[in-house]
Order: sequence, then structure tokens, then C-alpha cells
Amino acid sequence: MLPIILTVVNDDDGDFVEKIYIEYEHQLYLIAMKYLHDHEEAQDCVHEVVATLIYSIDKFKLARDKGYLDKLIPVVGRNCALNALRIKRRRNKYEQPLVVFDYEEGEYVEMEIPDYSSSVEEIYISEENCDNLHKLVNKLDEKYRDIVILKSMGAETKMIAQIMNISEALVRKRYSRARAQLLKMGGKDLYV
Repeated sequence: MLPIILTVVNDDDGDFVEKIYIEYEHQLYLIAMKYLHDHEEAQDCVHEVVATLIYSIDKFKLARDKGYLDKLIPVVGRNCALNALRIKRRRNKYEQPLVVFDYEEGEYVEMEIPDYSSSVEEIYISEENCDNLHKLVNKLDEKYRDIVILKSMGAETKMIAQIMNISEALVRKRYSRARAQLLKMGGKDLYV
């Protein structure tokens, strides 16, 4: 936890984060365990709350000054635990182990199957594919092309929304439509 707290530049902010961590760590852990039922995931959740605290330190200081920090910290912890639980359930919903009988061992064992599924981001990059992809992207309408280019440069949805002065939901929708158009225009040929 210390490396995370050390990222705080101001000593006053560092002391504030450390005090909150010491005071609420056990309570946050118990809240996370209530939902997650896993020691490591509960610890991760506590650390995520501290990271959120560091990221939004001004809001938490304001809550302290107004006297509702004691109510805010458990709510943030609960929301973090619920998000982790949601992600865990979604992941487990699609992960189904294949069980086979191992005759040498005389018992059933779980068989791991690698995931070879592809997406637009996992296209095999060769000079020919780059040229073809570049031509396809240039055929897109400007509002879609800009988002694809910014995404390929590693920009996050929030940043793209700010740059283009549109909502994050619209960025996600346009990116999804651009990917669909790329596949429709011949992007399927780019997959290995």
C-alpha cells in the first residue's frame, strides 16, 4: 500500500490518505469480504478504494470538512466490491472448464483451451495488412475515422470525448459502428 500512498505529491495529502487507510482499512476489508468472499479480492478492493481516494482527494477532503467522510468511505468501498463482484460474475459466466478423464491418473482433470478469438485490435500486422487497413480507415466517414485513429494511438474514451466535444457514449457508439463498417468493407480479410 505504501507505494500507492507515496504517489501523492503533497505531504499533507499523503498524511490524509495514510490516516484514512489506517482508520478504515478493516471496515473496507469487511465490506469487501461480505460481497466477494475472497481474501485477495477483498484486499484488492481496499487498495482500489485508496487509489480512488488519491485520484479524487479534493472531493474526499471536502467530505471530511463537511462531516460526511465517515459515510462516504463505506459507500465507496461497497461500490468497489459490487463492481468487482459484477466483473467476477461476468467472467465466470463465459468461462466453462472442459473436464476430461485422464486415464493415467485415473481421475477427471480440467483441460485448458487457449482462446484464439480475434477482434479488430488483434489483426495480424504486416505491411500489406497495414496498407489495406489504412485504405479502409480512410474510406470511413470523418466522424468515425477520427475516433478510430485516436483509439489506435491509445487514447481513452474519456479523452476522445473531450477532444471531439461529444459524450463518451457517442464515442463508444461511433467506434462500434466504425469497427462494423471496417469489417463490412473487407476487414475480415485482414484476420489470420
